[in-house]
Amino acid sequence: MSLKILTEDKINIEDQVSDWQEAIQQAAQPLLEQDYIEEGYIDAMTNSVKELGPYIVIAPEIAIGHARPDENVHKVGLSLLKLNQHINFAEDSHYASLIFVLSATDSKSHLDILQSLAGILGNQDVVNQLIEAKDESEIITILKEND
Repeated sequence: MSLKILTEDKINIEDQVSDWQEAIQQAAQPLLEQDYIEEGYIDAMTNSVKELGPYIVIAPEIAIGHARPDENVHKVGLSLLKLNQHINFAEDSHYASLIFVLSATDSKSHLDILQSLAGILGNQDVVNQLIEAKDESEIITILKEND
């Protein structure tokens, strides 16, 4: 399994959201609607950030929301919310405009997706292309070219 799991129907592009909780909610929405996850998984992601801080912001402009595998996850999945105006996950730092949500059914099944994602997002030129992308198909093209 690679980033082919991220399809156009799992990508949302919004101008802005009101706060980081809404960002996580919107980023997870495609997985919720397609029965990859249940609402409890979104709550778990939000609670993790409240408890542990903005650890999901892995690099400037990039967040990967996730929580422990549990009964709220039915399938391994990946979704993306791209914001045209980044959101702050902390007081005055930890900004993100690419908010991914990763759902994992166990401790291993999602690792190849994370590895592919890390490889792509480690390239600042690719990150800039994703931030500048205008629609879902452009995002998919960028990911395919670099996966």
